Amino acid sequence: MRLRPGLPRKAVLSLHVIASMGWLGVHAGVLTLVAAGTAADEAERAGALYGSAAMLGGLLVPALSLTALATGLTSALGTHWGLFRHYWVAAKLALTAVLVAGSNLRLMPATADLAEATRGGTVPPPFADRLSLVVALSVALSVLLAASLLSTGKPFGRIRPRRRSREEGVSGPPSRPARVAQRAAR
Repeated sequence: MRLRPGLPRKAVLSLHVIASMGWLGVHAGVLTLVAAGTAADEAERAGALYGSAAMLGGLLVPALSLTALATGLTSALGTHWGLFRHYWVAAKLALTAVLVAGSNLRLMPATADLAEATRGGTVPPPFADRLSLVVALSVALSVLLAASLLSTGKPFGRIRPRRRSREEGVSGPPSRPARVAQRAAR
């Protein structure tokens, strides 16, 4: 099923861009808050920063990430781009699927756990644990940026369909010399 040109296609694309950039922005905000909490010198301040990060991520990441994935799939399936016709679309789909799972099943729950552990100014978990969350959030943000760059750069070209051999009973399209010979015979 194809999206009709005009308003339906533009609406899906606009929603996809808004959700994707919102997701990127929320991840940047969560990363900033967790990094600030890790660098904070007071346990109470760190707890407040982690709590803010958990609230921001917990409220927005699931909705934005799933909307970005759904509208991306809709756009790919509803336009000439297709899911597996261009390398950049396939790469972006893979990156997005991994990020949706990682963000919703690992990063945001880890942020919530950190917020819960430091609620009320209690002593935060070991520095190495907090730093590993900062690193994981940084990697996720970098992957989100890479997915955005894939959308604008559209690198790598088309995925060539696999040609079936003559033993399978189907020959591929005629070669260039065969096409030239066919034209000359006309």
